[in-house]
Amino acid sequence: MNKTNQKDQSKTELAVELKQAYDTISPFIEKHTAVVCPECEKVCCIDKHSRYDSDDIMFMESLCIDISHSTSDREETGPCRFLFSTGCALERWKRPYRCTFFFCTPLLKSLENDDAKLYMAFVDYFQYLVSVRKGFLE
Repeated sequence: MNKTNQKDQSKTELAVELKQAYDTISPFIEKHTAVVCPECEKVCCIDKHSRYDSDDIMFMESLCIDISHSTSDREETGPCRFLFSTGCALERWKRPYRCTFFFCTPLLKSLENDDAKLYMAFVDYFQYLVSVRKGFLE
């Protein structure tokens, strides 16, 4: 196997590992967004944040996910096109990175007020996810 194929395989393996990390961390976050977000008076999920940057596109392409349909002609400051009354229509790993890990103050407080062991496990795993993403992007 040549170096280009090895690099592509490594990227794919890191992308799969990153997707698994998202899937692992998401239930803890969703538990809190289900409580905090429906009560929100100023929704922070705006269309501007739902736009993929080059790093997001590289991640999706590594997983053979077609996001060509994701361009938006909506106002950047309008509500996110993926936001529904039940929350985000996209699985966490399919969301742009800046979108999926924006934690407003009420959400942060909710996360921090959970069981201390669960919260610490979340923080540790979040750091792991960030390190996998960093490795993927290098």
